[in-house]
Amino acid sequence: MKSHVNAARLGWLAIIFLLIAPVRHAYAKQPFTVAILMFDKVQIIDFAAPYEVFGQADYEVFTVSETGETVTTAMGLSVNPEYSFKTMPEADAILVPGGDTHDVMHDKDVQQWLQTMQGKVAHILSVCTGSHILAESGLLDNQSATTFHGAMNSFEKDYPDITVLRDKRFVDNGKVITSAGLSSGIDASLHLVSEVSGEEKARSVALHIEYDWDPEGGFVRAVMADRYYPDNHYDWPEGIQFEREYSFGDETDWNIAFTAVTTAPASELQQRYRQAMSAHDDWQEVDADVPGLMRWRGQAGMSGWVHEVSVTPAKPSGTYTLSLEMHKAKAE
Repeated sequence: MKSHVNAARLGWLAIIFLLIAPVRHAYAKQPFTVAILMFDKVQIIDFAAPYEVFGQADYEVFTVSETGETVTTAMGLSVNPEYSFKTMPEADAILVPGGDTHDVMHDKDVQQWLQTMQGKVAHILSVCTGSHILAESGLLDNQSATTFHGAMNSFEKDYPDITVLRDKRFVDNGKVITSAGLSSGIDASLHLVSEVSGEEKARSVALHIEYDWDPEGGFVRAVMADRYYPDNHYDWPEGIQFEREYSFGDETDWNIAFTAVTTAPASELQQRYRQAMSAHDDWQEVDADVPGLMRWRGQAGMSGWVHEVSVTPAKPSGTYTLSLEMHKAKAE
């Protein structure tokens, strides 16, 4: 009798399970979906790096362009978007990369799409100059943002209603996240993963892709010492040709070097540089005590900084190395 009751109970449990199972399956959590905007002259790392992060987080990721036709990146890579604006499925987030954004940011169809998507998605993320596309659409009005370090001045000038934060790798306004240049898109993408799936998930992804992720900060290109280089307007000798050899440094010191080819002598190049520097009230030339070296000390807002320039003859004849250094003044 006892075994008969147990069997009956098991039978009812099996029936209940069969009834519930389809319901549970119907309400299974759908994967988080990210749509990545593609356009001609897009920067490769701006979309490819976030794609990797979101893919490793087990998110659904797809690319979309205005027409769905092949786009050519800033370095000539051909990419076939999966969807057009009209055929794309729903998404939880969209990513807007940067690159040469002049044409796409003024495309009315793209702007309309962004404004429509703003009401449909939970998150909008930009990388590098992708923030200019968002700004043009009005999505950043009265908010804080960042962008590529070389575009911050123009960004601030063109969009005065936006508070530009120069010391952040990414800026989270809640729904809209903007990141600085290039690889900073990885940080912003990991940040979004942490918001959606938890910091443990984001850290796991970062370790898997062997990325040294610092959720609280990390490297910020815009605060490096080259931001103090004066914005000079040069009257170089006619026909002179420049080629940059290197540009590197940190927050307290930066070095840039160019190869210059010209028929003019080194003394003339030095004089032309001095002429350009004379336009700045916040730089004062001082004795360098080294032949061929020119030195300026910063005044007012540039106080505490030293700018040094040298013009050195190289081979073949008519070739010079133009070296520029910016560094913190040593305590006297």
